Amino acid sequence: MRAFALNIGHKLVFVGYAIYQCLVALSIFNRDASPCAGASAVDVESVPASSSALLFGNDHCKRFNSPQDLADALLPFWPHLQDMETVPGHGAFQGRLAALPMPGLSALAVGVSGLRMAVHDNVSTALTFPLQGNTLLRIDGRRFNEYAGSGCFFIPAGTGPQYAECSGHNACMLQIDRQLLTHAARAVLGLQPGEPVELDCDRPRVVGAEVGPATLALARHLGATMELHACNPQLLDRLGFQDFVYRQLVLLFRPDWQSAVRQQRQPSGGPRRRAIDRVCDAMLSDLSGRHTVSALSALSGMSARGLQYAFKSRFGQSPLQWLREQRLEHARRKLLGGTHDSITQIAMDCGFATASSFSAFYRSRFGELPTATRGRRA
Repeated sequence: MRAFALNIGHKLVFVGYAIYQCLVALSIFNRDASPCAGASAVDVESVPASSSALLFGNDHCKRFNSPQDLADALLPFWPHLQDMETVPGHGAFQGRLAALPMPGLSALAVGVSGLRMAVHDNVSTALTFPLQGNTLLRIDGRRFNEYAGSGCFFIPAGTGPQYAECSGHNACMLQIDRQLLTHAARAVLGLQPGEPVELDCDRPRVVGAEVGPATLALARHLGATMELHACNPQLLDRLGFQDFVYRQLVLLFRPDWQSAVRQQRQPSGGPRRRAIDRVCDAMLSDLSGRHTVSALSALSGMSARGLQYAFKSRFGQSPLQWLREQRLEHARRKLLGGTHDSITQIAMDCGFATASSFSAFYRSRFGELPTATRGRRA
């Protein structure tokens, strides 16, 4: 996959390639990870917004013929939604909604023909990726215009009254946790827990405008992944998908950190070896646990990028690839040792989200299914 190299003045931002690298490391694109039937990547610009595919969940989204029905479906996410009505001149109302709630991160894919809405306040911090159409948003006397390529619109919780008018709107909204965003920012910069970071998250604003096309590239990659596993959000959670998303968002909030990240000095020699040993020991002591790059970065005292580089240099693998290898080896030892545990139980004990994903990885690594190893031992 080629890198998305985006020229911002004199700086190159390799967003697409970074996304691809992280997705490969997480094995999110694994074809044997039980995707939903018919799942595929989407092209959100090929047809009009009123009928174009949502970024994810298009095949099993809810469809609405009235704004009130859509408003009722949105209330769990926007409890302070006050009013919603059609915009004259846009014909019969059409609305679609797909939701993917996960711990620490919820994603909404929304498509509407024409709509006006009012929100008393938002209880969750939100970041919207506009994909098609136009939205005029008014907050505290300020006007913002959202459209594809304009960047992402950020609204912190507690912003107050908001009024929006949408025309052919197709967007993806992420409801995010600011603490997790800050945690990811420390991982990106290689800071210790508790060290301050400035992400300018206290006011509504456009983020990523400097890398407009990159925001669309990021949205499509995230959307393709969520589409692939929309039927199994537990798998995404197990893979650390939220942590990956937050680390990508950090560089949308602070694109000026790109150069600093690339030029970071990392420990070498003995200090780096001891840091990697700490990370390995932590993962080996809890093979069934959920490990994220941000958490491992904090443990190592290195940035996420430095940690990935150090593992590649020492093991030829990323931290999560190395962890998967240890889990597979542990599972094989259990099977050869005559365990009576079921394949599903072995998968869970070794940290795999599903028995099917475990079997696929096992066959790729050892050339046979877990049941074949067990049968041969018997």
